[in-house]
Amino acid sequence: MVAMRALNDQFLNDLDTGLLSKVAKTVQLDSTLCLELRGEAINVYYRGGNLMKIEQTTTGYCATFDKNYFNEDMAIATPEESLTCHEDINEWLREWPNLKRAMDMYISQKVRKDEREAQQLFVRTNNGAGHGSGMARSTDFYICDVEYTHGKCRFDMIAVHWPSEGHLRRKPYTGRLVIVEVKHGDEALKGSAGLIQHVRDVDSFLENTGRVDDLKNDMVRVFRQKRILGLMDCKMDLKGFSHERPILLLALVNHDPGSKRLYECLKELREKETPHTELRIGTASFFGYGLYDQGIHTVEEALRRFGNYVYKDSRTLENPLENL
Repeated sequence: MVAMRALNDQFLNDLDTGLLSKVAKTVQLDSTLCLELRGEAINVYYRGGNLMKIEQTTTGYCATFDKNYFNEDMAIATPEESLTCHEDINEWLREWPNLKRAMDMYISQKVRKDEREAQQLFVRTNNGAGHGSGMARSTDFYICDVEYTHGKCRFDMIAVHWPSEGHLRRKPYTGRLVIVEVKHGDEALKGSAGLIQHVRDVDSFLENTGRVDDLKNDMVRVFRQKRILGLMDCKMDLKGFSHERPILLLALVNHDPGSKRLYECLKELREKETPHTELRIGTASFFGYGLYDQGIHTVEEALRRFGNYVYKDSRTLENPLENL
């Protein structure tokens, strides 16, 4: 059984038109924020960190902020956790600028969250709702969820491939499941949480068809609920996911062509079978985070077109494509 992300009807209604609606409306208008569904909770992310978590309880809702973001010079008294009326919500929203500042200081001084910040940029660009960019209707992917975990397996993003051709966007669509792995810099490619191990974990997860069906059904509900909440710039609901083999899309942010690490990872991946997923490498539309079909490549395509970006000295190697 997979972890369910979709909300129950009461939680959804309260976010849409009820007690919590001002939270969703504020996120729509603030491009630095990202609201994600967590089953019995929601997370409001800022710069990859959790600005506010709202959990559903037996008596209503409670809100929390991770006080580890505070330092000795900046300890803010957060509002009451219990959310019982609109003024409780307003008190939290009034504190968001201060809480953001605390997170800015913490992130800049103690920890880097580059990958999670990149995730929010992908969500903002390809989902687009509320932020006025209008790009979501031209890109070919929607992001359903971020930071999905199942046991030891973690997906940076779960997406659907939905081409932006007009006739495909004018009715409910059955799209292809896409798992997106974001790696920021070449250090992130190695180790137990590196690229090779992640590809193995994703393929292992996808071999269980019942588990995959549960995930797909849940993401269809999540897509619909995000549309209702104004978090998805799409006029139609996602009808379902196709039976095509899912794509594992590598979103390699700020790769250094002078490093041979990516070249070595791709060489190793070519020697391993991934029967349950198709590996793809994404490239930017010039500078940017829009996911377009023209920028999604197989390993072979990427090397033919961008070999010296994978590794700047690749053309000096004997038969570089065959070596991979």
